[in-house]
Amino acid sequence: MRKIGIIEDDNNLRSSIEAFIEIDEDLELIFSFESVEKWQAEYAVMKEPPSLLLIDIGLPGLSGLNAISLLKEVYREVKIIVITGDDSSTTIWTAISNGADSYVSKPFSLKELKDQISIVCSGGAVLSPQVANTVLEQIRNRSGLTNEQLKILTKREREVVEELIKGLAYKEISKILNISSSTVNDHLKSIYQKMSVNSKAELIAKILTN
Repeated sequence: MRKIGIIEDDNNLRSSIEAFIEIDEDLELIFSFESVEKWQAEYAVMKEPPSLLLIDIGLPGLSGLNAISLLKEVYREVKIIVITGDDSSTTIWTAISNGADSYVSKPFSLKELKDQISIVCSGGAVLSPQVANTVLEQIRNRSGLTNEQLKILTKREREVVEELIKGLAYKEISKILNISSSTVNDHLKSIYQKMSVNSKAELIAKILTN
């Protein structure tokens, strides 16, 4: 059972997601708020933490963008999917750097959201094609995937990084690169060690800041 939290100020969208979660046997709604401040007033008395959090960026009060790191501090293991209509490169950059696990642009269907939740909870990442292209372009512009840190990676490891940034799961990467899933996992272990990170979010954030 995947436990979901929502912070979204669009009442119609929030209600739609709530209703969708309530009829899905694999999902359980832990909380749903219209602002970060409402969540802050209630989270201390909540019985269970969410395993995945959906958050908008353009919230009243504290923005979702600034709340990502705060939420990661409170819920150490939570996966965060940013859902927003703002797909500017600066916003995407900041969201991922702050710890967002995935970034999904509005509009989206509820079926797409369910698929994306499954991917993220399974260790993948979800980036819409436009968002993925923006992130890749920014990384290439800033680092060319050849800066000093990335130079310590092998050619294959850099290929794995590129596919990882696109939001692909391990099995998808293995098919594209024609290698086994266990080999992808071995490459990721090596990449994490060389880059001194412990997760995909940390890896992407480190690349972005360099």
